[in-house]
Amino acid sequence: MTLTKTQKILLSINIAVIIGFSWYYLQALNYEFFAYAITIAVVTVALFSTLKWTRFPNGIIVGVTIWGLMHMLGGSIMTADGVLYAWRILPIFDGGGEFYILKFDQVVHAFLYGVVGLMFLHTLQNIIGIKDRRTLVAFIAIFAAAGFSIINEIVEFLAVVNLPETGVGGYHNTVLDMIFNLAGAAIAIISSLCWQKK
Repeated sequence: MTLTKTQKILLSINIAVIIGFSWYYLQALNYEFFAYAITIAVVTVALFSTLKWTRFPNGIIVGVTIWGLMHMLGGSIMTADGVLYAWRILPIFDGGGEFYILKFDQVVHAFLYGVVGLMFLHTLQNIIGIKDRRTLVAFIAIFAAAGFSIINEIVEFLAVVNLPETGVGGYHNTVLDMIFNLAGAAIAIISSLCWQKK
């Protein structure tokens, strides 16, 4: 498939992010985030090599690009709370330890699965062709995105099992991730469907 000028620019940005942060994390001996950089590389290849069939709009591609950058910055920039991923943005709830809302990590999870939810919505409406039954489409897209997010949690689990030190966290972190994954997908999909009504 021939990429448009905008898609070529977005692909170039993704490649620059992957190469730049892969080098950075290798130099820092941060194998957890180097593995995440490889994951982003796989996502990038899958995204751009399937555009012929998926026909994702540029907005979704921009969303994936922003997520990749946010994810890579999350392990490299230091804040008062540690790396950017641990940054406590707002004290909405503090249950002690990692049971805290709102952190940068949670924002990234909500953003990512908002984008994934829009991917599923686009696929259902424009590839499969379900133009009506909006409530059913929304339900399927939201829970497909939330279900897909299990892969993310498995990758984090594998990092904890196989690497001596990670910033992944424990039970509270995993459940909060799942909540924000679902919430991000729901907000993005419902907002998109409401926008389509206009």
